[in-house]
Amino acid sequence: MPDEKNKFRGNPHHLALLAEAVEKGDITLWNSFVRKNGSSFRARLAGANLTGFILREVRLEGADLTDADLAGTVLTRANLSNARLRGCNLIGADLTGARLNHTDFTNADLSRAKMSNARARGAIFIGSDLSGTILDGADLSRASMKGAAVTGASRSGAKMKVRIKVKSTSEEVLRVDKFDRASIDYSPWIKALDEETERKEIRRDREDKKAEADKERLARKLGRRKPLFNRVK
Repeated sequence: MPDEKNKFRGNPHHLALLAEAVEKGDITLWNSFVRKNGSSFRARLAGANLTGFILREVRLEGADLTDADLAGTVLTRANLSNARLRGCNLIGADLTGARLNHTDFTNADLSRAKMSNARARGAIFIGSDLSGTILDGADLSRASMKGAAVTGASRSGAKMKVRIKVKSTSEEVLRVDKFDRASIDYSPWIKALDEETERKEIRRDREDKKAEADKERLARKLGRRKPLFNRVK
């Protein structure tokens, strides 16, 4: 019998729409649904099994993904800011370049996940497993990382306002215990890449809105068009 916490307890309609977009290989179907529902929309996907889904550039800001299974899921450049991923299985997930600002990863398993150049300012990693996670160029400034295990994590160029301490345990686990004012600065090229990515996202959102507006204008225009030929009486 499956563990009770892994049972889906979100909105079946939300899960069906997301699965359809993945099946068709067109994540814009889901993103358009999110945009049409306005800025207050929050996807309800708690306990969902999204293992191996291709969710590049998906919009899941503020989503409830508590206890969801995202092992091996591709979330490159996804927007998960302010989302709840408490207790999630993110083993081997690809979060490269993702927006994770203020995302709650409490007790999540992020081991061997890829988070290069991810923006996770103010994110919560309390009790999370980050062992073997690639954090190169990630921005984790102001992140809460008390008790987060980061054994073997790659942190080259990462921006973290925490001090990593090595504890002499039998498993030689690295844990983040205290905040520190000193931070590791981005390399100039990483900063430039982050800024360019953000500009591209803003430009893409603007283009999407313009395309929607043009489509609506065309629909209204076609609706008012007069017939090319008069009816024969």
